[in-house]
Amino acid sequence: MSEESIKPIIHSIFPTPIYTTKIDRGFTKQELQFVKEQKKHCSNNRGNINTKDNYILNRKEFKNIKKFLDKHCKEYLDTVICPKNNIELYITQSWLNYTEANQYHHKHEHPNSVVSGVLYFDSDIKNDKILFSHPIPYKQIYPQIDKEKFNLWNSNTWFFPVETGNLFMFPSSTTHQVDTKKGNNTRVSLAFNTFYKGDLGENASLTELIL
Repeated sequence: MSEESIKPIIHSIFPTPIYTTKIDRGFTKQELQFVKEQKKHCSNNRGNINTKDNYILNRKEFKNIKKFLDKHCKEYLDTVICPKNNIELYITQSWLNYTEANQYHHKHEHPNSVVSGVLYFDSDIKNDKILFSHPIPYKQIYPQIDKEKFNLWNSNTWFFPVETGNLFMFPSSTTHQVDTKKGNNTRVSLAFNTFYKGDLGENASLTELIL
């Protein structure tokens, strides 16, 4: 076999898991009315507005929404993290975001959280997207990249189009943002944070932490 016939293999190590799915039903009239009413009870964020109630999933109107999100928190835990001990990933804070035309959602991460997520109640797939940034961007040596050849290895950012009903979950340390809103709809999303509950580590290695 000649050297020219041996093709190199490129391995992706330590990738960032971006968990995506979609709610398996439409939103009810009661849920949508509740979302509409909550817009009256917001405070200014950097670029858009969000609810003053930062535990919005505790409201009875979102009982079934919370069940849906709890199910996927467990799925993320079992599929991505795969813990040895009996622990769970539970939702801590949760809030609604409202973004009008020409508004945006600033670049940020979610401290004091393991996994964060966002569920879209109203989104225009032609114009709306969520943008993630590379955790270690090239800052000193960065050649011009052919726009037709952007890939997972040479990109500093990566975006996903979003539509109504989409759910995204990702490590809370992942930097993300929403660019300036285009289109006529109000983009509405429910964001949430999570943390562990249970026995982390182990007693014998002096790493045990019971939460």
